Amino acid sequence: MSKKQYFNMEQDADAILEMLMNGEVSDLDFSSDEETVPEVQSSCTSREKKVRVGADKINREETDYQIMPNNESDVCNDNDNNNSDIQESDLVTNNEISDLKYILSEKKDIKWRHRPISILDSYSEWEQHIEDQELLSPSTYFSKYIPDDLFCTMADMTNIYALQSGEISNFKQTTPAELKTLFGLHIIMGTLKFPRVRMFWDTTLKMQLFLDSMSRDRFFQVRTNLHLVNNMDIPADNKDRFYKVWPIYTALRNRCLELPAEEELAVDEAMIPFTGRLSVKQYVKGKPTPWGIKMYMLCGKSGQAYDFILYQGASTEFQESLLKAFGQGPTVVLQLAQRIKQEMGHKIYSDNFFSSYKLFQALKQENICAAGTVRVNRFANPPLMPDKEALKKERGFSEEICSTDDITLVKWVDNKTVVLGSNFIGKGETDKVECWDKKQNKYVTINRPEIVKLYNHGMGGVDLFDQLMSYYRIFIKSKKWTLRAIFHAVDFAVVQSWLEYRTSAREIGLPTKKIMDLLHFRIRLADVLVLSGKDIPNKKRGRPSATPPDTPVQRLRGETRPPEEIQYDGAQHWPLHENGALPTRCKFPECKGRSRVKCEKCNVRLCLSKEKNCFRSFHLN
Repeated sequence: MSKKQYFNMEQDADAILEMLMNGEVSDLDFSSDEETVPEVQSSCTSREKKVRVGADKINREETDYQIMPNNESDVCNDNDNNNSDIQESDLVTNNEISDLKYILSEKKDIKWRHRPISILDSYSEWEQHIEDQELLSPSTYFSKYIPDDLFCTMADMTNIYALQSGEISNFKQTTPAELKTLFGLHIIMGTLKFPRVRMFWDTTLKMQLFLDSMSRDRFFQVRTNLHLVNNMDIPADNKDRFYKVWPIYTALRNRCLELPAEEELAVDEAMIPFTGRLSVKQYVKGKPTPWGIKMYMLCGKSGQAYDFILYQGASTEFQESLLKAFGQGPTVVLQLAQRIKQEMGHKIYSDNFFSSYKLFQALKQENICAAGTVRVNRFANPPLMPDKEALKKERGFSEEICSTDDITLVKWVDNKTVVLGSNFIGKGETDKVECWDKKQNKYVTINRPEIVKLYNHGMGGVDLFDQLMSYYRIFIKSKKWTLRAIFHAVDFAVVQSWLEYRTSAREIGLPTKKIMDLLHFRIRLADVLVLSGKDIPNKKRGRPSATPPDTPVQRLRGETRPPEEIQYDGAQHWPLHENGALPTRCKFPECKGRSRVKCEKCNVRLCLSKEKNCFRSFHLN
């Protein structure tokens, strides 16, 4: 039919039904008692939209047609506050990007039919962000997340709090270098995991790094008074529960936002473990650490974090317009996705807590592919096969339906039924996968839709990040939630730094055997934080003895070279002459001599005489 026909529903219902069932008409416009639908000019937009209904909603046992009421016209009125998705009042505007608007569908306007999703060319191919990679030291990566100026702020705020509390009358003011030592010792504690913190200073264990760096009592003094903000500056009407730890988490997030995002991204929940008293403490069932502070995270397939939101209930910084239009779960995804809106070709995966029909619509308008498990009640009662009937089918059976907005749902039968939704992929090209069958006690081969394959491939980023955090987590047994949050941020920075280091090492072609794993990366970083810029105490007091002590001659087992960050830091490198010791090989690369002089900080032998000054050359970059 070249010309659209308009029908009266009361008089021509039988004719319309017969034409639809025969497939003779695919686009019908219904009106009331008038022959034509008047076009209404909008004062706030020049876009004219005709509403198409019918012919696209197919149930299992009946065909449903919807009649558009007369009073629903395509008029934009700035003073209209109705919740109609075709009016300007329902276009959600992002506060940060003024031109961003979403056109959303009401549940009553969603039409489903049994067809595959249309593969559109509107989605752009992902282009990898290529940079000239340079392999840096662990401390350099770490300083991008927790910079030196933050250590200066922490030192000032810690000193102020120690004076305010008055619990320690003779508290010696701390310095940024001492706080770096404190953080480095905590990183080693998370790596070794002794049953008690005091055991690290036990002389029988000979933990020389702890004994020489900081006394046990000083360690607890500094940690107890550790602060990031001045308590006197907190506003009286403050409702932000995380005000005391925002400086360190702001620094972390700023670095995360600078990283180029991967193609496949996942949004999920993570936990900061804490079981003490805290009003915003959450319980998330199924997590390895279910009690604590909840974080919403955006991570790539590699586990790299690109953004996060600390959840604190009603005072969480969600955009009110998004929260009203989408609800909490989809709002989390939309806010985390803001960092990638200027890029193209990304895919975001989420579970059923976040997924909704409107979310897939909004991300599609942003040219962002999205998929995830869904809750069927958020999708306007889709005509999917009931679970009881689906479980009677063979394992691997799948069913797909698609809406007029090209939002698709796929039900797949595995051990149980699972429903997934997407705005870019449906059943697609099914493949074969082996699954364990308990009844047959063997692996069986079943069909798997493409949406399930992509979801399983891209969804595990946040879980991988949690797994890396749990390996060497810093243990804090304290009632202060701020300490738990601060040292969780330290673990966060270490894992992020290692992931950046590993990516750079792989891109420059460094052999796998030479790439440090997370354990060695942490030890190297902790060693630098503890030793870099720290003062070497002079344990000898009074006038030196005229006669050298009788010390047995001992052959050294070997000397380890210091990290470059310590070798070239230019602080507290003192020569020490060891009487009675056998001379050993000078560690300066261009020297083959032997020496009894060693650097007290680097702990290596170097020549220091009138003829040769390897000590100076060794410490100059």
